[in-house]
Amino acid sequence: MPIEPMLTEETPANALVARVLEEAGIEMVFGISGGHTGRIVSGLSQYQNSIRTVLVREESLGGVMAEVYGRLTRRPGVLLGQGPWVLGNGLIGTIEAHLSSSPMLLLTDFSDAPRFMLHAPYQQATGDWGSWDARRAFSGVTKQVMQAHDPIGAVQATQLAIKHALAGQPGPVAVLFSHDSLAGSVAPDSQPALYPTRHYLPPAPPPADPTRVEAAAKAILSAQKPVLIAGNGVRIAQAYDQLRRLVEAVGLPVATTAAGKGCFAETRPLGLGVFDNGSRLVHDIPSRLSLSRPRVRGPGAGAREGRDADTQHSGRRDLL
Repeated sequence: MPIEPMLTEETPANALVARVLEEAGIEMVFGISGGHTGRIVSGLSQYQNSIRTVLVREESLGGVMAEVYGRLTRRPGVLLGQGPWVLGNGLIGTIEAHLSSSPMLLLTDFSDAPRFMLHAPYQQATGDWGSWDARRAFSGVTKQVMQAHDPIGAVQATQLAIKHALAGQPGPVAVLFSHDSLAGSVAPDSQPALYPTRHYLPPAPPPADPTRVEAAAKAILSAQKPVLIAGNGVRIAQAYDQLRRLVEAVGLPVATTAAGKGCFAETRPLGLGVFDNGSRLVHDIPSRLSLSRPRVRGPGAGAREGRDADTQHSGRRDLL
C-alpha cells in the first residue's frame, strides 16, 4: 500500500516545521524568538488553535517548562530559541530531561551568515573558523543532534528529532537550523520526499513477558519482608495507578529513588519515602522489587534482570 505524501502544494519550511509539531500531538512550545528561529515562530502563528506558544522571560525558564511538559505528557516538550542562549541558559531543563528520561526538543539554530561563514560572524555556531561548534556542545547533554541545511532537511530533522526523543529511553534531542533551511519552501515533488509525521512516531511498547510477571509475583508472595522500590521507570510508563493498585492489593511497602520521588504518595500508610543506596532499608530487607529507570552498567557490575531499553544505549538496562 503506498504511503500518502505530506504535501499537495508548495509550503514554506517554517510552516512545515510547525505542522510537524502539530502532527506529533505537541500542544505547547516554550521559548524566545532569536536568530533564525524567528521564522519558526512565524510558522507557529498558522497553528494558534492547536499549538500554544509561550513567550518566556529567559531561556532557562523555557527549558524547565519544556522538561516538565515532557515529563507529564510523555510528548516532547519544546524549547525554542537562538543557539548560544539555548545552550548557555536552557541547559537546566535539558540536563534534567537527559537524566530523567523526559522527551524534549531543542529547536535552535547555527546563527550562521550565508557567504560570510569564514569571516567569523558574531555568535555563529557552525564550528568554522572563529565560530563555536553547536553540534559538539549540544551532543554532551542530548540523545541526538540533528542538523538542517535546506528546507527538506528542516522538516525531516524535526520529524527524526521527535522520533528519537520518544524512542527507547526518552530524552532531549537538539535540532540545529541553518539560515537557508528555514528561508525556503518545499514542493510536493521535491526530493527526498516528505511523509506525514505519524510514520515517525514509535509504536506503543509491547506488554510485559507473562513468565517474568509470574516469576515476580511468586517472589513477592513468598517473601518474608518484601519492599518495592519505585523509580523513574514508573514515571516514564505513567504507571502511577498500576503501582498503587499493586501495592495496596499485596500490602507492599514502597520506597522511592530520588528520581522516582512523587510517583507514590509518601503520606500513604505504605509509603516509606526516599531511600539512598547506603540505606539500611535496602540492605536489611531480603526481598526487593525494583521498578526503576534504565541505568548504565559499569565495569564489574553484577548481572541484572532486564532488557535493552534503547538500541542506541545497549548498555543500559531496565531494573525489574
